[in-house]
Formats: sequence, structure tokens, C-alpha cells
Amino acid sequence: MHPPIVFFLALAALALTGCAHQQTTDPSYESGSASSARDDQEPPADPRYNLPPAESRALSIYIDSQTFQYVEDGQVVVSGPISSGSAEHPTPKGDFRVLSKSKNKRSGKYTNFFDQPTPMPYSLQFSGPYFVHEGWLPGFADSHGCVRLSYEDARLVYARIKVGDRVLVTDQGIARQEPAPEGLPAVF
Repeated sequence: MHPPIVFFLALAALALTGCAHQQTTDPSYESGSASSARDDQEPPADPRYNLPPAESRALSIYIDSQTFQYVEDGQVVVSGPISSGSAEHPTPKGDFRVLSKSKNKRSGKYTNFFDQPTPMPYSLQFSGPYFVHEGWLPGFADSHGCVRLSYEDARLVYARIKVGDRVLVTDQGIARQEPAPEGLPAVF
């Protein structure tokens, strides 16, 4: 092979490998149409999307166990894994409120391998530049301070939570499986 072609192929392979670290669990990002594929879809046939409106809603993030719980009117609706801020970029701890919601947010500070603003779908701002959003879950704290949820978890929490609702970020605690409300599947 021609040396420039080998170099180009090696660079392309490296680029694809680098993107794997930035990948999201949503297949529409792979096609390059981050917003078009998901924006027009109806919520999945998950009975949790059809729950009646709740009077109280709260999201708890547990840094030590890398888990979360989303609760409505005292009942756990969903719980699961997260990826919070790394040791170099810790997630702030405290008792916060949802400040804003953005379905198709992109980072204003961090870029992906292609020097494009990093996608942060289903974003819930809870403190300054910190958000809960859908993203890659490597099994440990690995973000720049945001809290990443799986695609389905982020989408469900985004659909149910309201601006002003509580977001508790704490070191200790673990999301436990709670009995699901009548007629709903158990989660986590």
C-alpha cells in the first residue's frame, strides 16, 4: 500500500475508536441525525409514561454507588446506573432544583473527536454548567461533572420531571429496587 493511504487508514481507524468513547446509547447518533430521529418519535409503550401527573417528583444521584432513583409521590418510578464526574472533574454535591430542561442540548465547553459540541440529549440543568443527561455509561465515574443516564432512563426522567423539582446529589446511598406501583414492571 501507498504510505499516505496507510497513514489515512490508520488515522480513520483511530478516529472510529475515539468515537466509541464518546458514543451514546441512542442509535440515531451513529447516523449523524442526532435530533431528527428521536424528536418525532412517540414515547415507547412503557406504562411509566402513562402514569397520572404526580404532585411531587425528586431525582436522587448516589455518587458512591454510581446509581440514581427517580421518585414520584413517594414511589420509585425508575432507578439504575449512572456515570458521574471523574475525580478530576467531580459532580457537585448538594440539594438542588431542576433549573432548565433541553431535549437537544449540546455542550458549550466540550467537543467530541470531530471538534463538534458534545451532544447532551434530555438535559436537566441542576447547578451552573452541570446537567443530568443521556450519555455513555462505562461502569464508573467518567464525565466532566455532569451525570449521565442510559438513553431510556434519561428519556423517561426528562418526560416526567419538571423545572423546580428536587435533584439531590450525595456521596452515600444506593438505589434500591422498590416494589413497582400497581400494574407497573419492577425496575433496576
